[in-house]
Amino acid sequence: MGSTTVGAFVDERARARYAAALHAAMAALPAHVSRTVDTRFGTVRVHRFGTGAGTPLLLVPGRIGTTAMWAPNLPALAARRTVWALDLLGEPGASVQTAPIAGDADQAAWLAEVVDAVGGPVHLVGASLGGRWGTELAVCHSGAVRSLALLDPAHTLARLRPGFVLASLASLVAPDRGRALLLRYAGGAEPPPDDPITPVMELGARAYRMRLGPPGFPSDAALRSLAMPVLALLGGRSTVLRAGRAAARARALIPDVEVEVWPDATHALPSSHADAVDARLEAFHARVE
Repeated sequence: MGSTTVGAFVDERARARYAAALHAAMAALPAHVSRTVDTRFGTVRVHRFGTGAGTPLLLVPGRIGTTAMWAPNLPALAARRTVWALDLLGEPGASVQTAPIAGDADQAAWLAEVVDAVGGPVHLVGASLGGRWGTELAVCHSGAVRSLALLDPAHTLARLRPGFVLASLASLVAPDRGRALLLRYAGGAEPPPDDPITPVMELGARAYRMRLGPPGFPSDAALRSLAMPVLALLGGRSTVLRAGRAAARARALIPDVEVEVWPDATHALPSSHADAVDARLEAFHARVE
């Protein structure tokens, strides 16, 4: 089960059920090659899609999202360049945490080790909480990040909405009902019934016990220090952040930033607006290079 400072599945049966759901979701992705990267905090599962030239992409998912969350984006992104995707340490997925992750700097440290292993620097693309960890990596290890794309990043440009915080607290008090509420709240809409990603997230929320503290909120100085081009795509209907506040803070503080608020997009814009997101990322990366 692991120690009280390391995340783990609640029992072997839960782990097996989750592994089967994750396997099914990964099987629906484009052809890829998988490997593991040993870090100071655990073994990270990474997957390579495509073999295109140029600076590779590194996709960092949101909480409990895993590599499988990028299913709508991978065909287009991998057709243009090499794409690496990973499962977060300390969360349900194929990565295995072996040491405590004490805070934001530790999250950046293991990500930096992954970037080094895959031959960085990279164009980092982070969704939701993945955007928070991508920002921390860019602040603490700027040489690892050629550019930073933030897709409705959680607790990064603006603090979490109160309703989302309450849904998160409900998931702790009443795990089964609360976590289902949290998943719906974060996405902004009910997922389709045949979506292979939904079982992965729902089972992960029930079957895994995380031992991670809440992320810190980046200071103004941290955002000013970002030395690479930054793209921020924000959902006007996001239930996680207030897009107007996030956009204003990004424009005021980040030296080289492109900010767009998509009025009809929710927090799930990587999947709900996949074609538009993919095209916008390609244009941004072309401009950077």
